[in-house]
Amino acid sequence: MNRGMTCGLMAIPTLLGAAAALPYRAAEGTATFTHSVRFIPVRGTIAGVTASVDLDPANLAATTGAVTVPVVNLKTGIGLRDTHAKSDVALNAAKFPNATFKLEKLTGGKLVEGQTLSTTASGTLTVKGKSKAITAPVKATLQGGKVNVSTQFKFNPLDFDVRYPGSSDSVTVDVAFVLNGS
Repeated sequence: MNRGMTCGLMAIPTLLGAAAALPYRAAEGTATFTHSVRFIPVRGTIAGVTASVDLDPANLAATTGAVTVPVVNLKTGIGLRDTHAKSDVALNAAKFPNATFKLEKLTGGKLVEGQTLSTTASGTLTVKGKSKAITAPVKATLQGGKVNVSTQFKFNPLDFDVRYPGSSDSVTVDVAFVLNGS
């Protein structure tokens, strides 16, 4: 899903007359990843990505929220590889079923109907119970009161104690979802 993540994440719709943050939610987003194992590129998907965001169009820096990626839904097209990736050696999905991104800051201007905004999300990525500060570029498009959000970023799985045998030290993750006003 090379539409641009991770860990995730937020967009700002223009709401006429609104001066305070309003809740937006997303369900059924997707994440895809590319990771090399023994020099072989492995691509996979994760369904069921959700997001919960409080958006303030007048103060983008005050936007907060979280994105949840259910690693228990990881699929690479090979069942045995999926089982290994979810095992306690790698993601330990039984104990840590979700990876999360907690949005702490969003930069960038306004989102205008039909136009795409490029911004940067800063926050904390948590994978396998380990947390690390990251920044990720985000693209957001307001269309009919909904906000299409996508991002792409890389991280080192070893920083999160994910040690799949033969794996590289870089994972590229793409995440996309649609935010709906509550």
